[in-house]
Amino acid sequence: MPTIPRLPLLTALAFLAAGCDTGSGIGGAPRAADVLKVTVIDAPVADENGDGWDGDNPLSDGPEVYFRLFDADVDYIASPGADRLNPRDDGSVFALGSDQPWYDNVDAADFPLVWDVDPAYVVRDLDDELYVALYDYDPTTGDDAMGESEVFRLREIAPRSVTGEAQIVTLGGFDRNGDEIPDFEIRLTVEFFE
Repeated sequence: MPTIPRLPLLTALAFLAAGCDTGSGIGGAPRAADVLKVTVIDAPVADENGDGWDGDNPLSDGPEVYFRLFDADVDYIASPGADRLNPRDDGSVFALGSDQPWYDNVDAADFPLVWDVDPAYVVRDLDDELYVALYDYDPTTGDDAMGESEVFRLREIAPRSVTGEAQIVTLGGFDRNGDEIPDFEIRLTVEFFE
């Protein structure tokens, strides 16, 4: 039986391995994603009855808006503390142009509302079913659940291979009764990685 020379085979394998791009994180199939930014493009500044979120409080011009990211099987009204990401609790989320984790007295002219997430929030499973809920912060009577986005999976927008470019997830939404809200749009800026 002929003997296969080992040195040329090892040299060929080393040459092939040197040509592989294993360190850049570009080109392979995405396995996870970073949430970099949450942007509320539009949301109702009054509840489904047309009342202000803060009731008839004369000191309030509108809701104090912030978001929370949830798994799809969590009820954002019954279990608001079961969130994944929340500007009020996570020191890595910053409301741009605000010294609070929420936006004060929001009216229609204030949109879009933008939160940077730094460091980014990692979604390790692209098949996780997630949604975003909006709240009106109120330290005296408790936060009001304003509405929720549609459920999404990052796998649905993931590129075939990692490009290093951010992708945008655009979400419509529903009020607390599950009725679609025409003036509701949230965008997540995400970047996929291997």
